[in-house]
Amino acid sequence: MSARLTRPERSQRNRALVLAAARRAFLARGYHSASLEQIADEAGFSKGVVYSQFENKADLFLALLEQRIEERATENARFVEGLVAGGGCSVDRGLRALAEHVTRRERADAEWGLLVIEFRVHAARNPELNLRYASLHERTLAGVARVVDTIYEQAGERPPLPPADLARLLLTVSAGARLEHATNADVLPVALLAELAAGTPSSFDMASAGGRPKRRRVA
Repeated sequence: MSARLTRPERSQRNRALVLAAARRAFLARGYHSASLEQIADEAGFSKGVVYSQFENKADLFLALLEQRIEERATENARFVEGLVAGGGCSVDRGLRALAEHVTRRERADAEWGLLVIEFRVHAARNPELNLRYASLHERTLAGVARVVDTIYEQAGERPPLPPADLARLLLTVSAGARLEHATNADVLPVALLAELAAGTPSSFDMASAGGRPKRRRVA
């Protein structure tokens, strides 16, 4: 006979079950169409159990988003470990590997990407909710910035822009690519993501031949 769960253990289990059910419901119906009642049914609970864990639907989605950010952070850490274990590489190879890593993830999780965009538009109309979303988004930016910084550091070069700015460029293009991918499955610009991480023409001097960006090697 299995031991009975303590109240904190039961609460933790219920929270995990609600989050898993919410992910399924949101992905199947979208943020706006999925209701807390549907999520409760999916989890096998009453709405009261859901409300004991989360204040409202937005609170539930943000908890789900935070969970996903933590998963992505683990994936990014493994990617960086792979670069370091391999003895580093050139900036071009490292950035292309990063772009391919991001693209594979986006293709495998395309519906989640659209779901985040749907919620992001919703949050933009609510100042308090927008602040909460922005706080989580900054964690995503910081994680990508660390990856970009590691790529340049391993290659012994300085990035043409601060890593945080390059990360913002990458994520902005990635978000736009999600929408394009929804109508054209072939549109996920691996090369463009890598080029953006390598720098933009307006941010530093261009080489005279071929218009290629100049990167500065660390002294």
